[in-house]
Amino acid sequence: MPLPSLRPARRLGLFLLGLITLACARTSSAQTPPPAPASATPIRLTGSNGREVEFAGIWEARPEGLVVLTTAEDQPVTVAWEKLDLERLKTTQPALEAARQRARFLRSPQPVNLGLFAGLLTPAQAGTELRHLLDTALVLKVPVRYRTTTTSTNTTTLIPPRPIIYNGLVLPPPPDAPTFIAQTNKTVSETRFSPDEFATTPRRTLEVLARTDGIAAQDRRDLFDLVKTNPDLLETVAGGLERILASLPPRHLLPKDPTVITFVQRVPEFANGLRALGTAITINYSDQILIRDLLRLVDGDALR
Repeated sequence: MPLPSLRPARRLGLFLLGLITLACARTSSAQTPPPAPASATPIRLTGSNGREVEFAGIWEARPEGLVVLTTAEDQPVTVAWEKLDLERLKTTQPALEAARQRARFLRSPQPVNLGLFAGLLTPAQAGTELRHLLDTALVLKVPVRYRTTTTSTNTTTLIPPRPIIYNGLVLPPPPDAPTFIAQTNKTVSETRFSPDEFATTPRRTLEVLARTDGIAAQDRRDLFDLVKTNPDLLETVAGGLERILASLPPRHLLPKDPTVITFVQRVPEFANGLRALGTAITINYSDQILIRDLLRLVDGDALR
């Protein structure tokens, strides 16, 4: 039995009620602001005059003061420690107080990375990340190679003529009796094969590729073929370099050290050069110099 249809007026009322409910839901969601990210939360510090000041970010603690950012559009400035309420700083911001003491004791900047600077790396932290990247062992796949060794042995034995036995009589062999020669051949075959994988570090691999003496050309060629068989090794280093570069602060916040400036400028060159090795036919001298420069910069004093 078919159900009776709704009246036109009732259907129109239900339709209008649905439109009103949908409009209210959209208005409520539009009026609710999204939660602010943790990195954008301002940091409040109390000055020596008792007034609270908000900072968009705090970069580092130096012996002479705190490097802060008032707003995202401003340039970083240094606030002297004497302008802050140090007694209140010990209770409200113990991490900042610890960084202040380290900066005063070591006479060197100490990273803080609060607010807009959260997640950024100092040159020393970037160097630590790079060395960890190069010294982390990776498992490489090795094409299995079989090697068969065959050994043949030839043994010769002289058999003198035997005496003649006739009707119980033992007669010595005649002087002109021939001497017999017995030969035995023995062949042994042994098959060995290389392991299908082994663990090594990117640093060790790059050091061997960058060597221009003290290594056979065939050994370097075999290692280069192994690297091309395992493209993840070069991609891991290249991707790590780009990730660390993206985590560094703006250049005007970096120390005016030639090593740091050179490293920041050459990171794209290092990453592109390592990726190009994956499709190259052979490794040339310019590639070796590029790898050598990368290892020297990573182990330099400016990144420690």
